[in-house]
Amino acid sequence: MNTKKLLLIVFVFSTIFSLMQMCFAVDDEFEALNLRAKVISASEEKEYSDGYTKYLIQDVRVKILENRFKDEEYNVIYYLEDGINSRLPLYEKCKVGDIVYVYGTFEDGALTVQGLAFYDKTPWIIAICIIYAVLILVIGGKKGVKAILSLAITVLLIFAILVPNILAGKNPILFTVLICSVTIVFTFIIISGFTKKTLVAALGTIAGIVAAAIIGAVFSNTMRLTGINEHARMISTAISPERDMISFKDIMLSAIMISALGACMDVGMSISSALAEIKEKKPQIGFKELMKSGMNIGKDVMGTMTNTLILAYVGSAMLCILLYSINEFELSFVLNAEDITTEILKSLAGSIGLVCTIPFTAIVGSFIIGNREVEKPKKVKVEEEPEMPVNYFKG
Repeated sequence: MNTKKLLLIVFVFSTIFSLMQMCFAVDDEFEALNLRAKVISASEEKEYSDGYTKYLIQDVRVKILENRFKDEEYNVIYYLEDGINSRLPLYEKCKVGDIVYVYGTFEDGALTVQGLAFYDKTPWIIAICIIYAVLILVIGGKKGVKAILSLAITVLLIFAILVPNILAGKNPILFTVLICSVTIVFTFIIISGFTKKTLVAALGTIAGIVAAAIIGAVFSNTMRLTGINEHARMISTAISPERDMISFKDIMLSAIMISALGACMDVGMSISSALAEIKEKKPQIGFKELMKSGMNIGKDVMGTMTNTLILAYVGSAMLCILLYSINEFELSFVLNAEDITTEILKSLAGSIGLVCTIPFTAIVGSFIIGNREVEKPKKVKVEEEPEMPVNYFKG
C-alpha cells in the first residue's frame, strides 16, 4: 500500500473522530467535569470522621490548569485511606507541585470541586507508548508503521464510534459486529493490501468472531447471566433517569467479541499467509493437500493462542478468585458466582471463536488461494531429421 492511501485513511478517520466529538458535545448548563490541576499547598495527614467512619485525609489546595477555569483555586479533601479498612492505603500523600485530576460539577455558572481523583500519569503513559512504538518501528520497519496505523484506527473506531453509540442507546451487539468487521478489513488491507490472502484472513476472522458471539449469546441466556457488576452499577447511577437503561448483557457479548478479535485476527492471518506462501512455492498443490496444510498450521497456533485468551481472563478475574479462596468457599459455589461465571464464559466463548477460525480459514483459503490456474509447461516441438537413404552411395 502506497503512502497516499495511508494518508487518505488517516484523513478519513480523523474527520470521523472530529464529527463524533461535535455530535457528543456536552451542554454548558450542567457538566460533570474532570480537570487537571496543580497542588499548591498540602497539609500533613490527619484523622477525619464523618460520624460513622474515621478517615486519614489531607487538606489540599489546587489550581486548575485547563479549560475555562484555568488559574482558579479550590480547596479539596484528599482521602489517604479507605474508610472501610484503614489498613488499605489509597494513594501516597500529596506534595506541592504534584499534577492531579479533580472532579466536580459546573451548574448555574459556578464550578464546584468535590474531590481529588488521582495523580496525572500522562507523562508515563506517553513514555511507555513511545517505547512500544519505537520497538515496533525498529524491529518491524515499514510493517511496523502499518501495525501502528492499524492499531490507531482500531482505537479510534472503538472510542469515537462504538462507545458513543452504545451510550446513545444503540444496539451494542450490532455496532460491535460492525466495528469488528471494519477493523478486520482495514487492518488486513493496511498490512497486506488488496490480495486474496487479505480476503481469506478477513473472512476467517469474521467467522470466528461471529462464532464467539453466538456461543456467548446462547450460554448467557441459558445461564441467566445479567452482565451486571460493580462498574455496571456505577454506570446505572450515572445515566440520567430520562434515558433508557443500557443492556449490560449485550455489553458483555460486545466485550466477548472485542476480546477475541485480536487472537482471531492473528490466527486468520497466520493461516492465510502460510497458505499463500505454500501455493507460491508449490503451484501444483491441490485443494485437499492445501487444506490439510492449513489445518496443521492452525493446530500448532491453536494451543498457544487458546492459552493466551484463557490466561488473560484468569488474570483479569484474579482478585475475585483470591476473594473466594480467602473465604474458603466450595468450588461449586465459586463457579456459580456471576462474576466468575461471566469470566469463564468470556474466555471459553472467545477460545471457541478462535478454534472455529482455523477450519473456516483453511477451507476458504484453500478454495480461494488454491483456485489459481497453474501454467502447464509448454511442449517443445522437436523437429525430426530426415532419414538418409541407405543406398545414398552409388557405383
